[in-house]
Amino acid sequence: MGTLFGSKVFVLNLVYNYGLVPSTVGVAIPLSLVTYMFLHANLAHLVSNVFVLHSVGREIERDVGSLRFGLVYLASGVVAGLFHTAAGPASDVPVIGASGAIFGLIAVLLLLMPFKVTTALILPLPGVVMGILLVLVEVVAVLVSVESGVAHDMHLYGFFVGCLGAFAIDYNRALRGLVIAMVILLALYIWAVYLEGIIVLG
Repeated sequence: MGTLFGSKVFVLNLVYNYGLVPSTVGVAIPLSLVTYMFLHANLAHLVSNVFVLHSVGREIERDVGSLRFGLVYLASGVVAGLFHTAAGPASDVPVIGASGAIFGLIAVLLLLMPFKVTTALILPLPGVVMGILLVLVEVVAVLVSVESGVAHDMHLYGFFVGCLGAFAIDYNRALRGLVIAMVILLALYIWAVYLEGIIVLG
């Protein structure tokens, strides 16, 4: 736990008061569904989220406007928090970070601007490729259920909300983006199976 701005006790109090603690949501601190997005565990956590937010967010804001951008961001974070709480309402483990909200923006990029290149993953990649890769990683992480201190489920919840937001913003563009994503995903699957066959035969 980083303690850049105070003692360990101060930081823990901050996290438990303003982070998302499922067992307290709706009872004592419903505001934490918003405030948890603005807290981060350490400098690396903050910098990584800011980097992705800048790379993806600036493209989305230019395309859909600041209001829609902000609404998708907040809605993705809040609903991801609600779903996470519903999945484990008795949990006392606090969650902090903007990843759920950022995954909502990644979904918007994938569906509305599938071929827009960003550097969110360091290497320049089209939004559709980046989105598919990240979702696959998160699905595997959730299925494997390795204890990593990362709420991978919230990433997927945020992505789902972002998809709904994309369709609300521009249904026709989002539908085209979804078709493009499905075609690419199918092509990747066929390629992987074919490549595996070659390796086995070789």
